[in-house]
Amino acid sequence: MMAISHSLDRTLGIVLNKRPFKESGFLVELFTREYGRIPLLARGRSNPKKPLNFLELFTTSDWHLKVGQSFHFIESVDLVTQRLLSGKAIWTAYYLNELLLKLLPQHQEAPALFEYYQLALEALLESEQSDLDITPFLRQFELQLLRELGVLPDLTEDYEGRKVIAGRRYYLSFEEGLLPISLPGTFPIVGELILKILAQAPLSKIESVEYRNMMRYLFEPLLEGKPLQSRIWMQKLYGKGR
Repeated sequence: MMAISHSLDRTLGIVLNKRPFKESGFLVELFTREYGRIPLLARGRSNPKKPLNFLELFTTSDWHLKVGQSFHFIESVDLVTQRLLSGKAIWTAYYLNELLLKLLPQHQEAPALFEYYQLALEALLESEQSDLDITPFLRQFELQLLRELGVLPDLTEDYEGRKVIAGRRYYLSFEEGLLPISLPGTFPIVGELILKILAQAPLSKIESVEYRNMMRYLFEPLLEGKPLQSRIWMQKLYGKGR
């Protein structure tokens, strides 16, 4: 947890969400490398002569923040990288933001997750100009988020402490990990795919779909069965979700 002080050291941060506040401000959810997700009150509205580019979603800036009772305030900020996403890429980025806003508690430090988030955004930006497959970046982000939340089952061994075997079939339980038999509420998965996931090895199309379905299984209880709005819109616009 973050130690509350009058001011914070400079940190990289990315805007997850913002909404207008009164006549001349924004309430902002900022994901920072050193301090996790924090609430921010930004004063001043954008105008053509002085645009507030650092408040655009998916933009990385270098922030110097002051701690208030309910919100943090900007002492200074320098724009680092602005990412102007569109199409499928922006809806996929909304998906990442929605997971962070719904699941990551405020002030929980998660520097590794921040780096995976940045990598995913960079991959999405590149994918708009190339045929880069962004799926591995999404899965790595999801896996790290589960790890940060302390709910990622042990995928290195089964419930009896035996190492995963490639040719064996397992049944993944959100609460108990890898089981040898099918029980209600478990997800079937082969050992070969588990080992590839752990090694971050290339996956076939079928394996990639199975990996995606496994992650959805693990996130479902955290989301309490409620659908993500970003996924709903992806399905409406493009016929499928990430």
